[in-house]
Amino acid sequence: MGEFFEKLTQNRLAFGTITALAAFVIAVMSTELTSVKTLELKSYDLRFALRGEVDIEDSDIVIVAFDELSLTSIPARWPFPRSLFARALTNLKRAGARMVLFDLELSDPDYKNPEEDQALFRATREFGDVLYGANIVNKGNYYDLVLPFEGLRRSGAGWGLINALEDQDGFIRRYFLFLPYKDKLLAPLSLVAYEKLMGVKPQGSSSSGPYHLGSLRIPRINSNTMLINYRGPAGTFQTHSFVEVIDDRGFDIGEDDDNIFDEYHLPEQTFRDKIVFIGASAEILQDNKLTPFFEYNGVKQKMPGVETHANALSTLLRGDFISRLDFRWQMLIMLVLALLSAFIALRARPVLGLLFVSLLAGLFAALSYWSFVEMQLWMDVISPAMAILLAYVGGVVQQVVIERREKGRVRKTFQQYVAPSVVDSMLESGEEPEYGGQKKVLTVLFSDIRSFTTFSERHTPEMVVYSLNEYLTAMTEIIIKHLGTLDKFVGDEIMAVYGAPVDIGNHAERACATACEMIASLRDLQRRWSQDSRDYFQIGIGINTGPMIVGNLGSQQLFDYTVIGDEVNLGARLEGANKQYWTSIIISEATYRMAQEKAIARELDLVRVKGKKKPVKIYELRSMEPIPDIEYDLLIGVYTKALELYKQQRWYEALKQFKRVLHYFPSDGPSRVYTRRCLDFIEMPPPADWDGVYEFTSK
Repeated sequence: MGEFFEKLTQNRLAFGTITALAAFVIAVMSTELTSVKTLELKSYDLRFALRGEVDIEDSDIVIVAFDELSLTSIPARWPFPRSLFARALTNLKRAGARMVLFDLELSDPDYKNPEEDQALFRATREFGDVLYGANIVNKGNYYDLVLPFEGLRRSGAGWGLINALEDQDGFIRRYFLFLPYKDKLLAPLSLVAYEKLMGVKPQGSSSSGPYHLGSLRIPRINSNTMLINYRGPAGTFQTHSFVEVIDDRGFDIGEDDDNIFDEYHLPEQTFRDKIVFIGASAEILQDNKLTPFFEYNGVKQKMPGVETHANALSTLLRGDFISRLDFRWQMLIMLVLALLSAFIALRARPVLGLLFVSLLAGLFAALSYWSFVEMQLWMDVISPAMAILLAYVGGVVQQVVIERREKGRVRKTFQQYVAPSVVDSMLESGEEPEYGGQKKVLTVLFSDIRSFTTFSERHTPEMVVYSLNEYLTAMTEIIIKHLGTLDKFVGDEIMAVYGAPVDIGNHAERACATACEMIASLRDLQRRWSQDSRDYFQIGIGINTGPMIVGNLGSQQLFDYTVIGDEVNLGARLEGANKQYWTSIIISEATYRMAQEKAIARELDLVRVKGKKKPVKIYELRSMEPIPDIEYDLLIGVYTKALELYKQQRWYEALKQFKRVLHYFPSDGPSRVYTRRCLDFIEMPPPADWDGVYEFTSK
């Protein structure tokens, strides 16, 4: 057997062919794996992100949203009275709208206020082309069709299904062409709208080939779905608040009333000949969806469900459908790529071979992107990439295995008592760690669980350990992800260092990004624990940047890679200071200066910590990504103005601004703290030499 294998490896053609075939078979089999399917879906999303937004300035589609402004401005609680929907229809008819589609279920009459239904009946009848949402609901052992209530249907209203179709990762990429119910095939909202607009009907429902809708040929993804050609991220379509549509001269919304519909939308012909979708966008109404544009230009943003229907109708109207390359062509491409990769690996030196294989993969990726943008064709890239990779690895795997085996032996020996980053440095340099340290400007991060003793007393030791391990594992992954060095665990406290042992870019910025992601990850854990009826805890994080002693510190016999110094102690104090301000992340001025290009933070206080004479300016870190405008305007803009008034001892003016922040963000800790301080200083002003410094009396 060994002799046969040796002869086989000497025959480059035979060995390359077998390697390529093996890689091809494995890649084909992997297409059924959930992880590979998910990666392919993400690559599909990436193509949208690279393509960017599509110009829709001439679009006939407009969205009217039940947004936060509507919920706060309209003097009625959600669900809104149906007379408001009637007013919207009446105004849209006045504005010359062509059709109105409600992404909304109205399945029951308003028994308490029948006059509300009557108003909606009249408005629906007078408008004409109005569609309401219906839903097929899974009742466990059967499906039920939930239609708009009978009186609404009698008023001439049409209806279409608003069932959302989520892929395995929760994203909406496809749209139903129809859904079977009993002996009928029911159409979704956007297809019903298209049928009405174009005066066509479906022509057959065979499970193969394009779906025929009049002269339209819609490529199927499976028997009853199509791909939505999204025009861009949330907000791409012209969107107006629902309150703008009902705010006419005959409707009073209070102090913000400006009759915007009569004064602006009618003269500007905003809705003239438009197809108007009406649906929810406010986060509290829980109808925002994940789409391929969820992470676009560095911003994570869900899309209102109503806008997914708008994108589906836009795809139908423009006819720019996305189709998927036939499976047989996919297999042929995969086999050719595997053969090319295998022969490159066998004929070229490893570094040069890797360059050629990378070029091959890059060319294929470029081809798949071009076909997506220019031909609306979805070619799989993950399984072909696997075929390329596996075929190449087949030619060099032996050397890799030997090298990794040796490194694994060394790592297993040393990682039990030094940090993983030190082991990596040691493997690269070939030197074992020695005793000693040096002074460097670094960033240190401390995190601690709030009231952990109380949490421990309320639960069994097993549950405490289980929750703590789950939390520490998640936090450790984040620290390592951002190139931090996990210094130590002290009970429930975490200490991490950035900038050592290996110099990295902006270590303060990386520490801040770590802190923000730690808070986000904790929120995910809290939601999961709540679903399991488990208690959860909060954490505080402190970050400081400055000169520290770093190295293998301890005794000659036993040492640890760590940092010490006053700046380290300050970082620990800042972590504890979160309890004073009801905040989650506090950073020092030195850290803020290094990270201010990306950090969204606000000045918190000028403090003097115990054991230090010089006061330190501290900041609350809010985010490393853009935040909503209302949050930035109030928590940063108005708050900063209030803080300046506070420093000038203009207590009443500062108090007014802090209360303005609390009106919209009642749980904002710093504003609550300064509100209390202003009230105290109004009652008992500070001495004449007051310098604005707050003294920390405890560690």
